[in-house]
Amino acid sequence: MHFQISTLSPMGDLVRRLGLSISAAVPLISAAVPLISAAVPLQRIGRPAFAFAVAVCLSACSVLPGTGPKSDAVHANATAGLRSNAALPYALVDISADTIGFLSQPNLITFQGQFPDKRPKPQQVVGVGDVLNISIFEAAPGGLFTPATAAGARPGNFVDLPAQAVDQKGAIHVPYAGEVPAAARTLPEIQQAIVARLRNRAIEPQVVVSLNQQHSSVVSVLGDVNTPGVLALNSVGERMLALIARAGGPKFEAIETYVTLQRDGRRVKVLLSRVVHDPRENIFIRPNDVIFLTRESPTFTALGALNQNVFGFNSEIPFDVETLTLAQAIGKAGGLNDQQSDPAEVYVYRYEDRPLLEKMGVDTKRFPYDRIPTVYHLNLRDPAGMLLAAGFQIKTKDVMYVANAKVVDYYKLLTLISNTANTTSATANAVTNVNAAVKTRW
Repeated sequence: MHFQISTLSPMGDLVRRLGLSISAAVPLISAAVPLISAAVPLQRIGRPAFAFAVAVCLSACSVLPGTGPKSDAVHANATAGLRSNAALPYALVDISADTIGFLSQPNLITFQGQFPDKRPKPQQVVGVGDVLNISIFEAAPGGLFTPATAAGARPGNFVDLPAQAVDQKGAIHVPYAGEVPAAARTLPEIQQAIVARLRNRAIEPQVVVSLNQQHSSVVSVLGDVNTPGVLALNSVGERMLALIARAGGPKFEAIETYVTLQRDGRRVKVLLSRVVHDPRENIFIRPNDVIFLTRESPTFTALGALNQNVFGFNSEIPFDVETLTLAQAIGKAGGLNDQQSDPAEVYVYRYEDRPLLEKMGVDTKRFPYDRIPTVYHLNLRDPAGMLLAAGFQIKTKDVMYVANAKVVDYYKLLTLISNTANTTSATANAVTNVNAAVKTRW
């Protein structure tokens, strides 16, 4: 079927008004006519009126509402770019009886696993910047620090020295004893060092050293706590939750708060609710540790043929619990959509650690990185599928996807054809009515 459109004809004037050139309109109309004529007989409206309707439909595409430029326009107007057809390599693992044993464990990073020394810190030592109180006792008046005239007024024959700060060299200065090393020593060791320096000068000297101000054995508690700051550790050792409590406690619920512990150049991040519920995670804190609390609720993303997505809900879903299984995740997403989903095609996307995949028997030699893109597949048509889903542990930032059943694509095509036929029929009726009105008037 072929159409000729004159620039002086009403059809040509319409094409110009719709923003199409004559040369562009002719092939578009000619290509569209066979597709739509199957739905609406041409004898009913006539070829010129039919071509008129087609031209209107084709040109309307450029004036329809939209949220931005079309993909063709984005690609065509780029000045420079980098395009690639390279596929991202990934591992595909079936969730089955062979693999569920590896996937049923939460596989969470823990403080006790990363910092195996869970004992209280050793006896507290003095550090640079600490301020010490020093009292020196002598056995009788008339000694180096207790003159005879002062014996009656100084019961016990002792003297309190001004508070001594440990200098940058790690030493304090005691009269008649000189420079005494103090850094990295315990208080009894400092006392013994001063006594040794004064033994030949004072009368049976005894020394008592106590901590006035502590600046070296401190811990920083920062982030989402009510009173963040630098806290001094006590001499008996303190656990993590005790220090968080001293910082005013967390601002948010434990289930949506992560604790990051920085120690000796290492950083470990654990959910606060795990520290609260598992006493083994409430480890002893060391001097110069940094505890940082951040609000970060664990979530997963649910996509595909799920009831929650069909009803227009948000696809990012919080755990609301410490550990979440795939069965629970499907329930949180509203379950599989009965009109759309394929139960045999349930997937979970994540970046998995290489050692775990190797334990399951996956050949990881072709993957250059230790964090390997992995797709887990579950068949819920299998009677054991729900049991496997109840054991599979979801991790934060996982993407759960349920594929459409193959028949859905045919439904979509039939719906498109039906809608196109209805639209064309309505347009044809409108043109017929216009022609009838024109004939009646003239």
